[in-house]
Amino acid sequence: MSEQARALTDEAQAGVAAFRDDMEALQHNFLLRGYFEKRGYSDTKELTQHSVSRLPARTPAKEFDYDTKELFDKPDNAKLRNKKALDEAGKYLEENQFGLAVVASSEARGDTDKARLLTQARAKVVRDYLTENFKVDDKHLKTIGLGKTKDAADSSKLAILVYPASPSVRSAQKPSPSIP
Repeated sequence: MSEQARALTDEAQAGVAAFRDDMEALQHNFLLRGYFEKRGYSDTKELTQHSVSRLPARTPAKEFDYDTKELFDKPDNAKLRNKKALDEAGKYLEENQFGLAVVASSEARGDTDKARLLTQARAKVVRDYLTENFKVDDKHLKTIGLGKTKDAADSSKLAILVYPASPSVRSAQKPSPSIP
């Protein structure tokens, strides 16, 4: 049974790799180049440039939740329509110390591989908006595309999860009081 499981895993990994290769080839196709750009990204490699493999186990200090219908142009793309909705989160990140902030996106329906690509693109687009429009240390702002998730219920979600700085980081950031 374990051999069958390994064989299925290997086959699934090969399928995902082939899908990514096909997507890369399609992106460079003259006739389809605009297809990807209309969806908010042009290169799948840039989607995971600032990603984390999983969310931290600890509870975020602050969370901003959005329904993707309110943020994006269409259900199948990553072009921001309502950028102003993200301003509250941007101002919070700009005005407060934090150790890590993660833009997490999940999809309720659709093909699993396409959903992962779409959620990665949406998280990247939101991260780009925040780093370009607010004074945020981009080294501490990460992304994760969760793809199609069971928890997404009937609608697709995007969340900005803000985690506090560890105590040693906080003390290094705050000036020490002067002793008279």
